[in-house]
Amino acid sequence: MKVTVKILILVLSIALAIGGVMVYAKTRVEPPVAFQPINQFEKDLNHLYSDLKKAGAAREEDMIYLKTIDRISVFENENRLTQVESDKHRDKLVDCYSPIFLKRCFSAFDKSDWKDMDHSYMLIVSKRLHSVKHTDGSKVLRKTTIDSLTLVENIISDYRQARIISRSTAYKGVSSAQNTINQAKKYANDTYISKCIDLRNALNNVRAGIAQSHYNYISSQVEKLSEYRYYGQQYYENTLVPQVDAAVTEYDNKANALYGAKKDVDVLWNRARGYYNEASNYYNNNNY
Repeated sequence: MKVTVKILILVLSIALAIGGVMVYAKTRVEPPVAFQPINQFEKDLNHLYSDLKKAGAAREEDMIYLKTIDRISVFENENRLTQVESDKHRDKLVDCYSPIFLKRCFSAFDKSDWKDMDHSYMLIVSKRLHSVKHTDGSKVLRKTTIDSLTLVENIISDYRQARIISRSTAYKGVSSAQNTINQAKKYANDTYISKCIDLRNALNNVRAGIAQSHYNYISSQVEKLSEYRYYGQQYYENTLVPQVDAAVTEYDNKANALYGAKKDVDVLWNRARGYYNEASNYYNNNNY
């Protein structure tokens, strides 16, 4: 029995000795695994990207973007990031933020009520994104993003021009009236502007507004004939009367095509003849 125990102890000792040698040999053959340090600056930026994707409000998204773009520059200037690394982070940030911003823009254009304040801010952000450059001076924005931002800028530009057109209801001549009516129709049917209800309605009323202004204009021209006491006979008969006749005739001939309808001008012709007769009596009696 004692012999058996001794044999077991001897075997165990030999096994432990061999094991120790194997472990030592392994450490000599295989070098220790190098420790991979964590880049805290990369980690900080990646955390901000995650916050940007999870942000629930426009103001929060914008603040995170501004914070991140500034931090990339600071890390680069302090040599915490190489130029290559900072360029990659600018790419990553703009690629992350741009779709979020553009989605907000087109959501606003889908609404029935548009706000000038929103448009001004869109243009500010668009300019800001265009200004982001790589260290070699090239733009960070992808072409598809540039195209989308250009569309946003064009929509706002068209909206502002459409606002001007919607208020252009004063008659300034047949050619001008036709041009304004055509522009109003174009903007009223625009894919985006047509969604802005108030503006679309105003544009659709431009034609009728100019029509009324045109009629008011020829009416005022006829009324000038009543002011014969302030004109010499030669000017009255050779200049003023032909001008009034041409203005009323032009309306009579072109209003229906321009406006889709026209008002009866017989009452104006009758009034003009009455003023002319009064003028003739006045000039004859006063030896003009």
